[in-house]
Amino acid sequence: MSIDELTAAFRDVDWQELEQVHDASAKALPALSNPVTLGALWDRMEKDENLARSAESFNAFQKYVLHDDASTGLRLRLHIFNEHTFEEAHNHRASFSSLILRGSYRHALYGNVEDVWGGEDEPATAVKPRFIQEQTAGTSYTIHHAFVHSTYAIPGTVSLVIQGPRDRASFRIYDLAQGITRTRVGGNQAQVVQEPGERKLGPAELQSAREELARLGLLA
Repeated sequence: MSIDELTAAFRDVDWQELEQVHDASAKALPALSNPVTLGALWDRMEKDENLARSAESFNAFQKYVLHDDASTGLRLRLHIFNEHTFEEAHNHRASFSSLILRGSYRHALYGNVEDVWGGEDEPATAVKPRFIQEQTAGTSYTIHHAFVHSTYAIPGTVSLVIQGPRDRASFRIYDLAQGITRTRVGGNQAQVVQEPGERKLGPAELQSAREELARLGLLA
């Protein structure tokens, strides 16, 4: 699948209708994950100054933006978890679909951010998850930007993500143990480091990641 085909596949998708999003992603993500296609997308990203500059390490995992269409809001990202990684409960700025290419993570779902926690300044109460599943290689899911979830990934987990237009200027992270809520904006809007270990990735790290992905058979 080419970028033009990806754009066409989502041209008439209503991102407020998650069934439409999931159906389109269920066709696009496996096609995009073909090692030859994914390798070409990665190489295109490394040559594109804006895309390469978007690569970052965040909360012990790495995010690589393979495609970013400002006109439609459509984004394609690759996530790599190099170590045991626990993501605290959080929502997102945009709805998205994800396909696990390798490894797995435990996925806990809590509820909509406004329904469960109320206002932004309210403390993060110890809400228990309402749904837990194991996301293994080959499985996919689609989640609304308002929905709060947390993940615990094993080392070597890799996922491919199709993200829609941003519906929120910021998202919230909930430290349920401490009762603390943190509000975060997107990396391109932030002027300071917002989370421990957060940093941009340089060309040498991009090349190293490509070599490892190729060794694992995920890129050609």
